[in-house]
Amino acid sequence: MKKIYIACIILVPFTSCYPTRLNFHYVGDKKTPTGKVDVFVDASAIKKEYTIIGKGYSEIIHNFKRKLYSEKILDAAIAKAKQNGADAVFFKETFIFSQGTNISTNGRVDSVGKGVVSVSNTTVSPTTGYFHNEILFLKYK
Repeated sequence: MKKIYIACIILVPFTSCYPTRLNFHYVGDKKTPTGKVDVFVDASAIKKEYTIIGKGYSEIIHNFKRKLYSEKILDAAIAKAKQNGADAVFFKETFIFSQGTNISTNGRVDSVGKGVVSVSNTTVSPTTGYFHNEILFLKYK
């Protein structure tokens, strides 16, 4: 029995701090690698003429820590930009409105005395939308 407790004590730190993996995908042209990459979050801040040579997509496994890994996404995008010859990276965020309704029903059955009691709760709420993030790789003209 003590061996089971020791095994649990050893495994708990590894499961409670479950690592989040970042997969970063690049689709586009491959140019001569570059050393310096500019980072933009607003299209009006880009003063030079450019062409889009690629797009990046980040996929975070275990999405509950998404906001904590924005720096890792940025680092991965800059590394891909240098590798594929992009001069700049543009993080484009768009809010996409969606029309619809979320319906959630929770129910439970319990026995009270000699009878059975069934209780359910239904919540109806409108959907507003979601943020879509896109990473564009730019090459100056």
